[in-house]
Amino acid sequence: MLSPVEHKGGDTEPILTLAHLSDLDMRRAADGWHGIWQVDGVSHQFWLPEAVSDSGAFAATLPMDNFLELRAHAARRFWRSLNGRAPGPDFRAVPAQLRQWHILSLRALDARLHGESYRTIAEVLLGFRGSKEDFENDPRKNKARRLVAHGIKMMLGGYRLLLHYPIRPNKR
Repeated sequence: MLSPVEHKGGDTEPILTLAHLSDLDMRRAADGWHGIWQVDGVSHQFWLPEAVSDSGAFAATLPMDNFLELRAHAARRFWRSLNGRAPGPDFRAVPAQLRQWHILSLRALDARLHGESYRTIAEVLLGFRGSKEDFENDPRKNKARRLVAHGIKMMLGGYRLLLHYPIRPNKR
């Protein structure tokens, strides 16, 4: 959330008018102005509840809630972009191994919902080759079951955790 502040008029305080930013999309809503500024392949989102976009000085307000880390990182990236610097890495980038786990989980769930056996899932997704007896002692049997179980959790609402990754909101 951005709020206008009075500019004190010194050389240490640069004047920035949001309305003059290139590639800025500002829209009026019932609760104020919502803006998306795209620069260098990064989309910065902000909210001006009472401000006018042509004000020169702003203050950022970050609620002290479960998502403070995420908001602070986003505010820092926004500030760096406003000052012509590289915004830095995305805080929410999911590691490749975890991304692959989610993909395999959803594929395993899809197969299971279409009536496929754990053995077939292990053959297609995990590369199992062998007989029924071999499958009983293979660790890929349990991995196929874990993939399906994780896919079911994702289907039942667990996917929402990906929206705020790596922050896990407290369950109350």
